[in-house]
Amino acid sequence: MARTDTKQLIIDAAVAVAAQHGISGASMDLIAETAGVAKGSLYYNFASKDALFEEVMQRGFETLAAAIDEARSRTVDDPAAGPRAVAAATLETLRENLNLAKLMASEVFRTDRAWADTMVVARASVVVRYRDVLRAARPVAPDTEITETAGAAFFGALAGACLDWLLFRPEQSVEAVLDQVLGSR
Repeated sequence: MARTDTKQLIIDAAVAVAAQHGISGASMDLIAETAGVAKGSLYYNFASKDALFEEVMQRGFETLAAAIDEARSRTVDDPAAGPRAVAAATLETLRENLNLAKLMASEVFRTDRAWADTMVVARASVVVRYRDVLRAARPVAPDTEITETAGAAFFGALAGACLDWLLFRPEQSVEAVLDQVLGSR
């Protein structure tokens, strides 16, 4: 098996184990066992548990950022459609990666982790994307600026609504969730 495949197996196992036991309860032994790799392979790819989860978080935010960018690119000619397209892409991305979504939600505001600096940068890269789509959708007067706080609020609303939807109301459609968060079209 190629090294990149082993690395991905380890990352997937780390997400699964942490979703069930939390990061603190996710031992390297259990992650290696879940991945079906020797513990030496795990440490060959990641120097430590902190390094592993730093990459997990970074990749999670990169996946979300790519989904936002792709959705936004489809609304260049209609910026007012941007927030709904980005919200739909966010919900779909998080639905496809529910364990990662739960993990990211539990870690996004943690500042005591070894990877806290990486999280700040990764989170900010997503928050400014949400801010920018909101700015493009609704230009405002010069004295009223749409800030990163608005982007963070949009992100938080979507992440919270998504987890609520997937954990407690999975029978609802994406469109129903979007209507509840953003209002009907």
